[in-house]
Amino acid sequence: MRIVKGKNLLIVLSTSVFLNACATMQSAENIFSNEPVNDYSNMYLRGVFNWWEASDNFKLLPIEDYKYTVTIELIADGQPYDFKVADDTWTHKLNCGLKFGNQVIELDDDIDLYCAGDSTNLQFTPNETAMYTFTLDTRDDDEPELTIVKQLQ
Repeated sequence: MRIVKGKNLLIVLSTSVFLNACATMQSAENIFSNEPVNDYSNMYLRGVFNWWEASDNFKLLPIEDYKYTVTIELIADGQPYDFKVADDTWTHKLNCGLKFGNQVIELDDDIDLYCAGDSTNLQFTPNETAMYTFTLDTRDDDEPELTIVKQLQ
């Protein structure tokens, strides 16, 4: 009976080592791959300007590999717009804002986003009423970048 238990234990241990090796190989593939782990294809600009909803007018659309964009009108009333970039269900790893506190974003700055359930809001105060393009660059899967550019009229 002892030999059977020993063989079963050996089989269990061998299987465990094999499965751990497979998981490690999968992780190594992700590390050395240029492909993002997260799927950013269903992201929205969500904030006070749209009641934090995931509405079609605020969906980030692909413009090239790893880049998504949306253009919206913002009214310059001197107040900052609080917002985040998130998917339609506020998925923990696709809830993108800042890691700490508040930071007012300036035009043309590349802001590294922190994507987690505890991310804080971004803020932007337009200096004039105009159309603004928000571009999400997801080449760095751990810290996608957001840029805001004012459209020429």
